[in-house]
Amino acid sequence: MSEASESSDDYGMDEGIREQIKQHYEEQKERRAIFHWKRNTHLLDNMKKYTDMSDAEVDEFGYFMVAADYFKLPDHRGGAIDPGTRHYRMNGKEHTIGDVPFKHILEQVEKRIKEMPADRRTEMFKQVMADVPGTTKNPDWEREAINPNAEPATAFSTSKAAKDSIKCNRQLLDDLAVGLGMDDRQKGMIEAQIVYHDAIGDDKRPATVFFGGDTGGKVMGGRLARDHTLADVPNHFCRDQIMDYINQMAEEEKRDIARAAVFSDLDPGEKVAYSTAIAENAKELGRKQKEEGDRLDEIMETHKPKPKTILEARNIRDQENLLDSVPDDNLDLTQRGHYGDLDYSMKRVVKSVVKPGCEKLPSEETLSWLTTVDLDCDQLRACIKRFTNGGIWSIDQFRLALGGVDRPNLTKFLEKRGARQGIKSRAFQLGWEFFKTREMLGLNILESSEDDGKQVEEKGKKRKNPAAGDDEPTSGKKAKPVDLTADESDLEPNSVYAKE
Repeated sequence: MSEASESSDDYGMDEGIREQIKQHYEEQKERRAIFHWKRNTHLLDNMKKYTDMSDAEVDEFGYFMVAADYFKLPDHRGGAIDPGTRHYRMNGKEHTIGDVPFKHILEQVEKRIKEMPADRRTEMFKQVMADVPGTTKNPDWEREAINPNAEPATAFSTSKAAKDSIKCNRQLLDDLAVGLGMDDRQKGMIEAQIVYHDAIGDDKRPATVFFGGDTGGKVMGGRLARDHTLADVPNHFCRDQIMDYINQMAEEEKRDIARAAVFSDLDPGEKVAYSTAIAENAKELGRKQKEEGDRLDEIMETHKPKPKTILEARNIRDQENLLDSVPDDNLDLTQRGHYGDLDYSMKRVVKSVVKPGCEKLPSEETLSWLTTVDLDCDQLRACIKRFTNGGIWSIDQFRLALGGVDRPNLTKFLEKRGARQGIKSRAFQLGWEFFKTREMLGLNILESSEDDGKQVEEKGKKRKNPAAGDDEPTSGKKAKPVDLTADESDLEPNSVYAKE
């Protein structure tokens, strides 16, 4: 058999078809670039129409987004950051608003509109987003706040005083200052710590604490989507924080005096019990933090590929914990309907589904044809959990095989619950392709082993020999394209830009 015919047998296509597919890839890439440019520009045009910003201010706002994104590129050519400056990559291509990731633009637009007058900013936001595909219709500041400290931690956290005699947070701090002989600046620092501890808990609404100055400290941001204050802190949580401060920071001879001054609603025995309960909670928290620290150290030392930062290690740990929580009892992989169509002229799984970290085998290429997604999101999440729990594939190796899915995006998909929750994400689309390819290769989709490669090799030999009797590669009827290179919010049917 000639070398040319071997190539044709391996891949199931001649060079002419290969060239057509390559050309189609380039055409799709160009269409996507035009779509992203038009959509990003449309969003900025809407800001000119519906916000208080002038056209010049919006243009400058757009420029700084382009510049910020440009200087993150590994192949930027430097230059000044100055409105009106054009930025070019090493290959000579200009970096424009169309190259800035849509999700980054959405984040910055929302932050900017949030600075508008409070009585009109929500309406502005809705007008700006209304006719732009892939946008959220409600701003983050309208989202209901989470409250991780809503429930009292001990039997003594809630004041036992009569309703009209309960000390407010400010009075509790004033009494603490008297009991410990603190000045206003020291009291302000403790206040800032308490406020900060209550402000955190929502990753999308981070809080920052600043210590110093005449007031002792200040908290910026927080879970309420505004600057957190002492009045926002639940009274029982403020009491717990003050008791913890007395236990750990106050001089021993002053502790009983401070407890008596602050917790006048409790008798002596209750004060001791309250102090002990808070100390036990602090001890348990310290134990958990040590375990987490040890696990992070282990990840930094042993995980492959090695994490570059402690933040990446935390993301790995969080994903591990989340994966463990994915329901997979009584897993039923019965096809339950139509969950999208894949067009493999779009970006697809980039690595082998047989051997982790390897390029695709020739036999994998012959199976990449149009197919209808027939598993739901919950089924796929369970498949990911089972497949990466044991065997030769880790969750990171699985993710890297997909291509175009970073760890936060996979985590976002894994944390959802519901048959259609996550249906537009790349993790779902590419994850399904991964498992479908394994199935078509005759491999187990829930388990992996070192013998998978041999099994595929044997199947390939049978395919080359018709007498061995093997099915032809599966193909499907042409389906509506889905852009697997887009963000989850990009996957909008009947795009307004596609009609232009």
